[in-house]
Parts: sequence; C-alpha cells; structure tokens
Amino acid sequence: MLNQFELCSAPITAAAYEKCDSIVLFLCKECAPAVPQLELPVEAAKAVEAYLAAHDDVYDVGALTSFVLPTKGGLLQLIIAGCGEGSDCKPNNFRKAAGEAARALHKAKARQAVCAAPILLNPQRGFYAQAIAEGLFLGGYTFNRFKSEAKEAPLCAVKLLSSAEDSAKLVEVAEIEAEAVCFTRDLVNNPGNVVTPQVMVEAALAMGKELPLEVTVLDEVLLKDRGMEAILAVGRGSENPPRMIALQYNGAGDAPYTAFVGKGVTFDSGGISIKPDDNMGEMKDDMTGAADVLGAMRAIARLGLPCNVIGVLACAENMPDGRAQRPGDIVRAANGKTIEVVSTDAEGRMVLADGVWYACRLGAKKVIDIATLTGAVIIALGNETSGIVANNDELVEQLKLAGKYAGENYWQLPALPECREAIKSDVADLLNSAGRAGGVITGGLFIGEFVDKGLPWAHIDIGGTSTATKTEGVKVKGGTGFGTLTLIKLAGML
Repeated sequence: MLNQFELCSAPITAAAYEKCDSIVLFLCKECAPAVPQLELPVEAAKAVEAYLAAHDDVYDVGALTSFVLPTKGGLLQLIIAGCGEGSDCKPNNFRKAAGEAARALHKAKARQAVCAAPILLNPQRGFYAQAIAEGLFLGGYTFNRFKSEAKEAPLCAVKLLSSAEDSAKLVEVAEIEAEAVCFTRDLVNNPGNVVTPQVMVEAALAMGKELPLEVTVLDEVLLKDRGMEAILAVGRGSENPPRMIALQYNGAGDAPYTAFVGKGVTFDSGGISIKPDDNMGEMKDDMTGAADVLGAMRAIARLGLPCNVIGVLACAENMPDGRAQRPGDIVRAANGKTIEVVSTDAEGRMVLADGVWYACRLGAKKVIDIATLTGAVIIALGNETSGIVANNDELVEQLKLAGKYAGENYWQLPALPECREAIKSDVADLLNSAGRAGGVITGGLFIGEFVDKGLPWAHIDIGGTSTATKTEGVKVKGGTGFGTLTLIKLAGML
C-alpha cells in the first residue's frame, strides 16, 4: 500500500468489475474501437460509447471526463482519462494520465476501483501497465507532515486489468520504484531545520540496517584526514557540520561499480554571497541530488537488481557566520587541486568535487553526479528538462534512454574547450564560478575536473526540474523527486 492505494493486477474479465465503485478507462484515440473487448459493465459501456460518438476532445493527455452512473448496486463513477493520439500514445502519457486519475479517485473517496485500458489487451504491452501503476502511486502523493489537522483519503483498492503474464511483477516493481521517488520527495519537502546533514546520515544508516547496503559515514574529522577541504569549506559557516555518506550495493559480484553522487546542500543561504530573501526558503531543496541518490539506492537494493552501484551523498549546510568561507579564499580539494572561491553561492560544485573524488577512491569505474547546480539551466532548458554535461557520449545515451523509460527529459550540452578555459584561475588551479555565460556547462566541467582521468563521467543539472510550482500529471506541487526514477532505470540497464 502506497499513498492510500492498494494495487493489484487482474485478468480482463466481466467479473473483475464486480463490487467496484469507480472505473478509470485509459484511452488513446487509436485504441477506442477496442473498448468493447474490455467487458465493461453494461451501463458503463453504453455511456462510453455514447460519449465517444459525440465528443472528440477526450483524448488530450491527462484530460479527465467523469460520469456518475446509476447501477443495480448503487452509483458508479466512470472516469475517461485521455492518453493522446497517434505518436502520443506512449507509456509516459499513460503515466501522466494515471497521476491525474489518482487524485480524482481520492477526491471522490473511491474505495474499490478498476483501471482498464484497451492497450493492455495486448499481452506485449505490460510496460504500459507498469507506467499506469507508477502514475497512480506518484499522483496520489501528499506531504502533510506539518498540517495540524491533516486528513488522508480513504484506502482505495485498485484492480489494474491486463493481459500481460508478468503484470503482477510489474505492479510490484512499480510500487517499489514509486515508493523510492516518494521517499525522495519527503526528504526534499521537509524544511531545512528538519533535514540536516546528520539527518541524511541517519536515513542512510536506517536503510543499511534494512537492506543489503554497506554504509560508510565521514564526519568532519575524517573529512579533514582525507583532505576534503572543499566540502569542509562549504560547511564551515554552519553549526550543522558536513558529512560524506557512501552506500555500497553489490548485486553483480566482481562487475565494475558505477557511482551515483548527489549534491546534498540541506539549506543554501548563499553563504557570505548571500541570496536575496525572496524565495530563499525554496533552498531547502538544494539537497535533491543527494535525496535522489538515496531514494534510488533504496529501490535498487529492494529490487535486488543485478548491478554494482555506489551511492555518495555530499552533504553540507551553506550558512554565513564568522567562520564561513569568503569570496577570494583559496581552498585545496581532496585531489590536490586548488580552488579560488569567486562566489560562496557556487557551493554545490565544491561539495561534489570531493564527492566524485571519493567515489573514485571507493572503486567506481563510471561516475554520474546529480545536482540542483544552477539557475542557468532553467534559462537554457526550462522546467521540464534537465541538462547533461559529460565526457562520454555512450553514457549520455544510456542516461537519456533511462530517462525515456522514467518519463524524465534530458538534453546534452556541449563540453566546449572554451568553457574549460573559463574556469581557470590566475591565482589557483580553478575558479568555482565563471559567471553567467555558459553557466550550466562551466559548472559541470568544474566537477569533471575531480573525476579520475579516463573514467566515463556525466553531470546532471536538475536545477529546473527538482521542484514543481503546480500539480499536474505525476508531479505534485513541491519536490518532484526528478532523477530518482532515471537512476533506478539506469541501474537496471547496467
């Protein structure tokens, strides 16, 4: 059970609709002629046939059309969820439609629901069933921890009708993956006075007790011993000291390890280069990358995926007290390179500098870092697409394919030599900020300087996708957990 949904798969038969109070019909235009094969109750079948004959606007992705029908057993709610037409008939649009349907079922206080879709008559389309299941679980997410009189929707038992033989397994996987995304969302939505670097440690340690994950924690003393002065500099101004956390999962014996490294700045005031107070509270989400990694490791271990993965969380709080780093300071990172601090608000790349270096020390042969690194990525790509900067095109294509399976969009930006020149300092090895021009690229290339030479590496900038300003599809206003599902899907491809 997740987000007040208890979901199971069932064969497509007339008996499956018995005792249900709600039916959700996921419909794309090309599949509409197959609706009679779903064996809907007579009243529902007639209502759908009449409505489709008179209306052609029900197929827009995420559009819901609702009816309340009298039946012998009482009232039946019927929801037609649009899933597109032509090339739009793809799993992610079914996922989005299911997110909308989840909220409609909760609003109607449904208790026994059936989800049906003509496309699931095809036994080769089980992955559409998984997308619908993911959408239901994610769309039903709420965050009400701090509401004094929070009310939950009643538990809704849902049958997802499918002809695919592996539907039960796919629904189980969908729940585990969606639970991991919701785990990430919860961490991101909590305020900075609740989630600190130490709280991230406690979450990781709890997972290590529950799942086959080996957890290592470096406190400020161990960070100092390893020369990780970049992350220490960022956390120096806070009473909550930084922590480097590693979770190691071995599901593939002697196979090489891939590292997921997440930026975990649990609150970012900007430090001495302090941010304007407008919307500064949103900076509680600056640890989304680390939360993504933690959520992904949770699902990878629960699913028992046949891969070897190291999750690294580079956690700190960026605050401006008398001990804080200053613009103009020069800091030596763990790999020996020196950094001229141009702006203390360019702190994420500094914690990741030590984070990716540490991942290499743990034996990673491939490194992917993920971070709410820049606002520039919003200017470049908007709020639906995350940017990628990398040194390996094959790894980028893997990430983009994993993103396609997850319903998360990515765009590769060019790692231009001129941008690498821009991060060179006159007085140190590197600048921690090269200004606004090409900011997504220069920020990513800075991190790449701390990955061992020759290793495939990719940087994901989720600065525009980590938080939603409105609820739609599978996204609920607040932390989206963008990136968690991509990392899980990628782990399944390793």
